[in-house]
Amino acid sequence: MELLCEKYREKVREEEARCHRPLEYCKFRSACIINMLGRERDREAARAETPDKTRGKEKDA
Repeated sequence: MELLCEKYREKVREEEARCHRPLEYCKFRSACIINMLGRERDREAARAETPDKTRGKEKDA
């Protein structure tokens, strides 16, 4: 599926959805599906890289 950047009228494939100009002001950003998908993908990648602190620890009972 192709998404459309409202500010620049650029088409972006869903698999590559990421804001190409995240530091620039954009009045559409709060409702931007491209920005939302990119941030979600970044969060998932960060979660995958961060080891679970509770893994391997047993609670004292």
